[in-house]
Amino acid sequence: TRNLANLAVTVAGIARGEASQAAIGGILSDTQGRILERFASPIGRATEEVAEYKALLEALKRALPHQPGEIVVFLENRTVANQILGNLSPREPSLQNLNRQVQEVLRQFPRWRVSFVDQEVCRPARRLAEQALFAETKAEREKAILRQEIVSLVEALPVEALRRALSFLQSLQATKG
Repeated sequence: TRNLANLAVTVAGIARGEASQAAIGGILSDTQGRILERFASPIGRATEEVAEYKALLEALKRALPHQPGEIVVFLENRTVANQILGNLSPREPSLQNLNRQVQEVLRQFPRWRVSFVDQEVCRPARRLAEQALFAETKAEREKAILRQEIVSLVEALPVEALRRALSFLQSLQATKG
């Protein structure tokens, strides 16, 4: 962790359809374009705007330890950028709450700027979010297939084998957490 003159933050929040599976991605870099940090994570069900806000919140929290003199945020979502700048008011209570959280974190920086930019600028952050979403979706698909296979096998078992299977599954669950 070091003090930087400027820190650039590029974020993207993606959702497949309205209020569906979503993910966030972001990149923190210095003024020379050196990447200091990347992040990506699935966030469950959310709209695109909620995902964008959550990506920004995550990036800002990660930026705080770097103690930049100024933080410059690049967003590809014009609505969210205008809401953060105070040009638009978020209508939904969940967005109002996220906007308030972003404002609280932004106040911890000496100076900050938020810029709406072309999607091309945010493409690397978007790619990170897409990779996180794909990995999550792939894991969910695999889990569904495994469940189906287990159910079909279990249906053919006699009662005594079901008892042993149940005991085994309970022991697995006990060691899980």
